[in-house]
Amino acid sequence: MCYNNVVYIPAVCISDNAADTSYVQIYFVWYCSCKTTTDSPVCILPHSGLLEGINTMDNNKRRNSSPPADNRKRAKKGGTGIPMRKYYGPTGTPEYPYHSPELEEAAAKPKWVLVLRQTLSILGSTLAAMFMILIITCTIVATALVVYVMNFRDDVSNVTIEEMELSYNTNIYAQDSSGEWVNIYEVTNESQRIPVNIDEIPQHTRDAFVCAEDERFYTHDGVDYKRTVSAFVNMFVHIYDTNQGGSTITQQLIKNITGDSEQSPSRKIREIFRAMELERAYSKDKILETYMNYIGFGGTSNGIEHAAQKYFGKSAKDLDVAEAACLAAIPKSPETLNPFAGYKDDTTGEWVNTGKKKNKKRQEYVLWQMYNNGALTYDEYQSALHEKLIFTDSDEYKAAHPDAQKEEDTDPNKPTSWIVDAALYEVADYLKDKFNLTTQQAISRINRGGYQIYTTVNQDMQAYVEEKYKDLNNLVEKDRVAQWQDQDGDGEYSSSEIVYPESAFIAMNYKGEIQAMVGAVGEKTESLCFNYATMEQRQPGSTIKPLTTYGLALESDLIHWGSIYKDEPIEVEGKAWPTNYSEDSSAMSISHKELKIYEALEKSYNTVPAQLCQALTPQSVFDFATSKMRLDLCKDSGDGHTDMAYSPLTVGALTYGVTLENLVNGYVPYGNGGTQYQAHLVSKVVQGAGDLIYENDGSPEEAVSSETAYVMNKLLQDVVNNGTGQKAKLEHKHVAGKTGTTQDWNDLTFVGLTEDFVSGVWLGYKERAELKDHHIKSAQIWQNIIGEYADQMNTGAEYPEDSSIVEGKVCTKSGKIAGPNCTATTTGYWKSSNAPVCDECTKYGSKTTKATNENSGSTSATTAAGEQHSETQHPAENNSNAAATEAAATQAPAQ
Repeated sequence: MCYNNVVYIPAVCISDNAADTSYVQIYFVWYCSCKTTTDSPVCILPHSGLLEGINTMDNNKRRNSSPPADNRKRAKKGGTGIPMRKYYGPTGTPEYPYHSPELEEAAAKPKWVLVLRQTLSILGSTLAAMFMILIITCTIVATALVVYVMNFRDDVSNVTIEEMELSYNTNIYAQDSSGEWVNIYEVTNESQRIPVNIDEIPQHTRDAFVCAEDERFYTHDGVDYKRTVSAFVNMFVHIYDTNQGGSTITQQLIKNITGDSEQSPSRKIREIFRAMELERAYSKDKILETYMNYIGFGGTSNGIEHAAQKYFGKSAKDLDVAEAACLAAIPKSPETLNPFAGYKDDTTGEWVNTGKKKNKKRQEYVLWQMYNNGALTYDEYQSALHEKLIFTDSDEYKAAHPDAQKEEDTDPNKPTSWIVDAALYEVADYLKDKFNLTTQQAISRINRGGYQIYTTVNQDMQAYVEEKYKDLNNLVEKDRVAQWQDQDGDGEYSSSEIVYPESAFIAMNYKGEIQAMVGAVGEKTESLCFNYATMEQRQPGSTIKPLTTYGLALESDLIHWGSIYKDEPIEVEGKAWPTNYSEDSSAMSISHKELKIYEALEKSYNTVPAQLCQALTPQSVFDFATSKMRLDLCKDSGDGHTDMAYSPLTVGALTYGVTLENLVNGYVPYGNGGTQYQAHLVSKVVQGAGDLIYENDGSPEEAVSSETAYVMNKLLQDVVNNGTGQKAKLEHKHVAGKTGTTQDWNDLTFVGLTEDFVSGVWLGYKERAELKDHHIKSAQIWQNIIGEYADQMNTGAEYPEDSSIVEGKVCTKSGKIAGPNCTATTTGYWKSSNAPVCDECTKYGSKTTKATNENSGSTSATTAAGEQHSETQHPAENNSNAAATEAAATQAPAQ
């Protein structure tokens, strides 16, 4: 209602108490333009929510809703119009329990203050709400980030320094005649790098790189958070004179190990965790060593050692402070800060150097950092700052080092040598097995791996043999080499091209260390090409006999020097086998005559080793050949073929064949006293700053007794002196050897031993065609290739002696040690365990004789020796192992 310009708006509030029926009458006062209660008010200045009064009544009374008179009077008199609180008691009489000064004070303020207060109140509430929302949001985000980072950490795999794909040059070494190691080949790549151990890097050089790249390197755990933040801020506010990177040396190394250079927060998180892991796994010195061996120094130069040689012509260990600071200045921007950086002037055509000036400025910064971090004294700092640097491109350096201007042969098209090829393949085989790589992958790893490969090659012998092999006429007379015409698939001659045979040669000492090797005839024109000495499997022919039947029979005392066997075939699958062949491959009739072992071997009869194989069983012979002599024979080809049979083990008709390297390797025990070594060209491989990753001593193992080795060596000397190998005889050396010719005359082989080394030669067509001229002698080829060189070697080496060997004359009748009444013809050699004395030619019935011992005077060979031999019956007299013979006979000779 309106009354005297005041509008009273009643409002009723019902009590919350259900039992209380009283209510509150509240008046809200609006100052309006009105005269009577019936006028329509025009409100001028509203005041919100001011209490006019409170009236409490019981449930039987209602308060009169007319406004209080005193309040109306105050409004008329020009007062504030702010209502006073009244209390209407049960009688309806108004009372004033209290007066509110605060309300009076508020009412007395100007209206704009009230508006401002309301505005600020609203703004404050809004800001408070926004702040709370921000806190909640940040908490959620931080929680999510922590969860993400922790999960990410679990997913980050550890990295190792060994995983770095460093592109170091690989070098191959050999000893010269004085025993010094010399570099015979360098496998170069686009990134030239020479590894160096941290101990060979001076402390001031290490300090230069640490102060320039990561001054808190020795105190942080892989991540320098202060520097990371500083680098970030410096991107926007240039606090420092030079741009600073936030990555530590460890983080930079991580990038190189993983190759992870993605520009993203996730990559940075990975890098941080990996850097901390790397710091826990490796020492600071190891991390710094790897870093300094890896970083680029401009162009193809990488690593501190190569950079030192490139820019100053000296090793890293000889760098002074100024030079070290110069090199430490380069990694920040290798292509612009290296001292040789520049460009070619298009007008003059001259090279304009820009790198030295830029490098000098950065070098001064590095020196200051070294001084500022306590790595240099003031005097050292000043001295290095003013030192004149002598670079390798300066006239001053060239005048002092005239030899440095000689250019090396770096023709990328020049093929590698046979030795280099073989060394690379040998190391590749090791890497293939270790890292499960393909051959090409292994070769690629060698090319960039910084390996130092030490070989066993005799450079003089290698050069000699290579010269011989440049022309096949040095090996065989040209008019004795048959022409071979290429045939197409129809069997018709498609061309008249003359193709000459191939040949290969290999030599090794008696520790299995390869001394020389040639893999084909003629000038070598390709790198890593096919090598007939190490890759081609061929039939060895009769050269296999000393490594199979004869070797085991002698070792097991089945035979001795003069054991007698008849020239008779055995029966295999109901057929008589084998046939003997003459030196020209023509079949020989079976003579049925008695042959002594040395005669059977020197003339290369096939029947006698067949009888030995039958007595020993093919399985025993196979096991001996593979486990003791280390021949690579085929046990089961999967299609029914095996080398555990008569033909392969007796005459060398193998399923696949053996390489010349493997064949020659088998003879090693017969020149060193019975120890077998695995053939190898590489003795050791070192990587990086000296880590030995591969070493090969040939895995020595006794193959046969020293007595067996001695007797076999003498039997093989007899082959050269009196048998099929006579063309290999030398004037000053005792040559032992064995010839081998395949039945179809496809392959000729000879293995020869001297006191210094064992070697072998092979001749045959690539297409396995027949060598038409059957008068070519493999022993003569060996003589042509290596004979002169071997005869002139003066190492003083001798075949190992054995004091237990019995040397004596051979009885022509019994083949035993000749007694005084025997007809003796030649000298023989017997093992002490099998040295029977002839008791068939005694005039007075005595069974005692004497035999000469080569080393210890005379030795008595008593009847005990004869009795012992009587228990060893050769198969011509008694083949009692019928079951074994029957089982062995079921295997047909390999064709």
